[in-house]
Amino acid sequence: MTFFDWFKMGKDKNEQVNVVKLKEESIDPGAMAAGNPSAAAEAMAKIVGQTNSPTKVLMVQDGDYSEKVTEYALKMAQRLDCEIVALDVTDTPLQFEDERKERETNRFLEMAQKNAETFSLRADAMGIATEHFMKVGNPEEVIAELSKEDAGIRYVLTKPNQESAEADKDRVQVPVFDLNCSRL
Repeated sequence: MTFFDWFKMGKDKNEQVNVVKLKEESIDPGAMAAGNPSAAAEAMAKIVGQTNSPTKVLMVQDGDYSEKVTEYALKMAQRLDCEIVALDVTDTPLQFEDERKERETNRFLEMAQKNAETFSLRADAMGIATEHFMKVGNPEEVIAELSKEDAGIRYVLTKPNQESAEADKDRVQVPVFDLNCSRL
């Protein structure tokens, strides 16, 4: 077996992953120079928290679980020996009012709970620890809030956008975002 054969092992030719590394941020030297030690100390505490926390994968779904995202999250967590935080988030009920809003919210929560239970059973069978959250709100804001609260979340997996999924159904790309040192 040659060196390059190691890279080909286990790779599904129909599966493609797009990894995006976010810009690394650091402590603002201006805050330290300006005599604002509390801002610098807070930034240092975040850096230490990220370093000392166990790595977690945040799997973002909308209540209706994508098999590609689910499968990739399970494989990734198994390879990295880390936990999965399953987040079901939607902003769809927010466009309605009163009874319709409540009905749409309940429908989302029921569907998310059912799919999360199935996912949790699969993860348990593979020896992967999971947490599950359900939120109604702006997905970007909810992801930012959750990743800020849990310093262990390093990777974020989301569903591919509808256009790219339809364009090439055989090679669906699962977006993966690396949050390492980017939450400051």
